[in-house]
Amino acid sequence: MRGSIVLAAALLLAGAGGCDKPNAQKRYRVTFEVRVDRAPAVGARLFIRDRPVKQTDEQGQAQLLLPGEDGTAYQVRVACPPGTEGPTAPITVTLRTLELADRAAAQRGIVQTVQCRPLERTLGVVVRTEGQSNIPVFWQNREIGRTDQGGVAHLTFRVRPQTPVQLELRTAENPQLRPENPRQTFTVAENDDVQVWDQTFQEEQGRRPPRVRSTRRAPPVNRIQRIQSTTIRSFRR
Repeated sequence: MRGSIVLAAALLLAGAGGCDKPNAQKRYRVTFEVRVDRAPAVGARLFIRDRPVKQTDEQGQAQLLLPGEDGTAYQVRVACPPGTEGPTAPITVTLRTLELADRAAAQRGIVQTVQCRPLERTLGVVVRTEGQSNIPVFWQNREIGRTDQGGVAHLTFRVRPQTPVQLELRTAENPQLRPENPRQTFTVAENDDVQVWDQTFQEEQGRRPPRVRSTRRAPPVNRIQRIQSTTIRSFRR
């Protein structure tokens, strides 16, 4: 009888000791979907407390299993791939229990979408000169193209948003064209863009290059040669 009492006491103590141990924390699935415009951002890195925890795959996704309970908050910093930029402040992820009937949605868990922006955008410029061919196009004081036989030139630039791109049509090879050396400035906003430059030229009529008079004197004409030429002209009458 006494032995049974001792065993029961031991079990109670063991049970009490077990209650003092913390229960295993629940883990929550959190999926980050990182995009550059509409394309997956491959290689974006996730940090928690300045420690790298995950990197996005070819689909631009990275999944985390975060321990805690409903209401636990994590600060996750996203470093976008090279050539792009994203949010400067960490993203707050609050854990919560989801009731999802869709198995695929349950596998993704809590979804966080992050957008990365390219540092540079593509600016396309179509130059049309109404049939004036072979007109050189200059940018930053260097020739980057010429209009074709139809008077069209297609140009492409990679520039930061809101950076001005000033183009100039040089008319030195066609001095009769007006206006002379017209210019146009283009900028691209937050998305890739194609813009058109329609430039009309008029040809100045009757314009001839100035005659340059020679400063050299003609050699003196021999008197005999002058008489002979006069005589010949008189006989031809």
